[in-house]
Amino acid sequence: MRRVVMGGVVVLATLMVVVAAAAASQETGGEGIKEHAQFGRLAELQYDGGVKAGAAWNMKAVAHVDLAARGYNADVWTHKGYAYVGQWGFSDWAPGNDRFCPSDESTRGAAVIDARVPAQAKWVSRLVNPIGTSIEDIVVFTARYGAYAGRDLAVGGIQYCGGGRHDIAAERGLMLWDVTQPANPVRIGYLKTACCTRGVHELEVQHRTDLGRTFVYGSVPASRYPDVATINGVRDVNGDGDFRLWDITNPTAPTQVSEWAVQDAGGPFAAQGCDADGNYGHSAEPSADGKLAFIAYWDSGFVALDLTNPANPVYKGHTVYGTDEDIDSHSSQYDEERKLLFTGDEDFCKTSGSGIEKGYGYLRVWDYSKLDAPKQIGEYRTPNTVGGSDQGAGDYTIHNNFLVGTTLYTSWYTDGIRVIDVANPRAPKEVGYFVPPATTNPVKPSQRGVLTNTTQVWGSVVDEATGLVYASDMNSGLWILKRTG
Repeated sequence: MRRVVMGGVVVLATLMVVVAAAAASQETGGEGIKEHAQFGRLAELQYDGGVKAGAAWNMKAVAHVDLAARGYNADVWTHKGYAYVGQWGFSDWAPGNDRFCPSDESTRGAAVIDARVPAQAKWVSRLVNPIGTSIEDIVVFTARYGAYAGRDLAVGGIQYCGGGRHDIAAERGLMLWDVTQPANPVRIGYLKTACCTRGVHELEVQHRTDLGRTFVYGSVPASRYPDVATINGVRDVNGDGDFRLWDITNPTAPTQVSEWAVQDAGGPFAAQGCDADGNYGHSAEPSADGKLAFIAYWDSGFVALDLTNPANPVYKGHTVYGTDEDIDSHSSQYDEERKLLFTGDEDFCKTSGSGIEKGYGYLRVWDYSKLDAPKQIGEYRTPNTVGGSDQGAGDYTIHNNFLVGTTLYTSWYTDGIRVIDVANPRAPKEVGYFVPPATTNPVKPSQRGVLTNTTQVWGSVVDEATGLVYASDMNSGLWILKRTG
């Protein structure tokens, strides 16, 4: 569970774009990763003119590191005064076009930023993933057990983007580094997952004090998608499910302990809205003791698994929705003390037909005092999320939450970072926001730009020692923010 302590915005300005002109193909990019399919569709659009300034309320920028305008910036993590910014990418089957998979040898990989003096933050090193892959999600922690106890380790999800996913030799899986000296990271471990998925998409790390072991709670999305090209008829040639539990107590030899798929509980449970899919396990959120995990299974909702025995996941229940809801369960944060799950629905479709509610994806609050019968008790939507009107270029859907006490720091793509007070979970209240100014998409040529020339905040995390908020924007890089009210 991503937990820490605290995080606000002055108005920034910058010129930018916003008028879409061509229809996008549903088949561009992605290969089973939902966000990548959306960004691939955006890559088919053309933009010109317009202004996209930043905005802020009760927050201000302390520092900005543009990461050499490399683009493709993904999730962010912070540990002991250093920030780690991942990098996404996907394979594109346009003839002769492979630049949607980061290949610049001077910038690709997870950027390591020295922010011990936040106002003087600087890029000092990289966690370099294999050529032809991306490393979107990273968690950094201090090892508690085994030969590496006391050392700082980074673990990242590796996804293949250098070609077709059926390439047996393609690199994909889980990679680990010793970052005790962040300016000089050393790769120490690699677990390669099987063909023919893209690889490890999202992950969390939790220690099991009762077992003296450390686990990664991860997702390999689309593992159980049908695939006529594999021997068993699904994408993962081992037949494993989208949820994976890996033991990294020995980071030099990570091992898979168990796996789980929604079919193991009789699912998929639902498939509705514009991206109707109940067979897509996107992410996993562990409890503080590591004995429980909540799996975001898109239209099948959030699934609770009992992992008391790590080798034997036990299904406990899942969230249930109305027939008029778009769902698209993406990520969550768990509040142990109050037994609440704060979830994000990554719905990129403003309108999904006459029978489905209008608007982009938003925050929901679930009472999980009964694992087998979770009940939604609250929700929050930004003004741009509501209704069917067009806000212009960008994505006004929720992405990731980060919980600190009773406050959520939420990345909301083009709506930036939203600070939401959830002391009253039945009535979440926004108390601050920071929307970075739009930045020219660094990927050229602009007519096939992968992303809009606008704000696209991917991740947020809070540094427990300073209370500073770290936000990663796919185009403009890393922002270090401070709450002012």
